[in-house]
Amino acid sequence: MNRLTIRERRLIYALAAVLFLLVNWALVGWITRQYMQIQANLTAKRTELRSLQTIVKDETAYAAREAWLAAAQPKLANPEQAGVQLLDQIKNSAKDLQIRLENPELGTVENGQASRSVSVQLTAKSSWSGLVKFLHSLQTPENFIVIDSATLQVDTANSKQMTCQLKISKWYAP
Repeated sequence: MNRLTIRERRLIYALAAVLFLLVNWALVGWITRQYMQIQANLTAKRTELRSLQTIVKDETAYAAREAWLAAAQPKLANPEQAGVQLLDQIKNSAKDLQIRLENPELGTVENGQASRSVSVQLTAKSSWSGLVKFLHSLQTPENFIVIDSATLQVDTANSKQMTCQLKISKWYAP
């Protein structure tokens, strides 16, 4: 049986120490990555828990809003006349604020998940303050009227006038 020389034993010990350090380095790196991933998951779960607790805490407010919505949101009785009624409502509001409406186009009834809507596309011309008051008067919670899209430009003929391309919708109960 051959005995190892002192030099060979030192090389073996050095190799074992290097292997031990490499394995520990890899193991510590893996454990650190796992710890960071667990921390990120824990933070996400805590955030989700806080959100759910807020929802549960405000459940009575949500129930009250749902009851108000069920009572206040109008039903679509006559889909053929809904666009005309919306246009008349817009014209009445515009007349009070001296807004000039041009090119009205009635849209069709669109069925969504939470509501049905009827839209009107038109061009409104007015001063900036008049246009803001007009949009504000249309969008009250009791009206269920929303501005789907608006493109605002300064009128080329009169720099004190605004021209606004609007798509206005009224939401009805599903």
